Amino acid sequence: MQHTHQGLVNYKLLRYVVLTNKNEYIIHASDNVEAGYRAINLSGLLDEELKDVTPCEDDDTRDQWIPGYG
Repeated sequence: MQHTHQGLVNYKLLRYVVLTNKNEYIIHASDNVEAGYRAINLSGLLDEELKDVTPCEDDDTRDQWIPGYG
């Protein structure tokens, strides 16, 4: 079987703020739907209650949450 990468598409990842009952986090996603799924999964992993997910402004300087780095 021959594998090719011709069907791959590069999507620009957008930054989103995930607000929970304990903290806020920055995540990356390609659209609002993906951001919602990622926010739900993140809050579940951290055992926090999800409050809101909003797109970041371009000049936002908050740190991004990276699994395994704290």
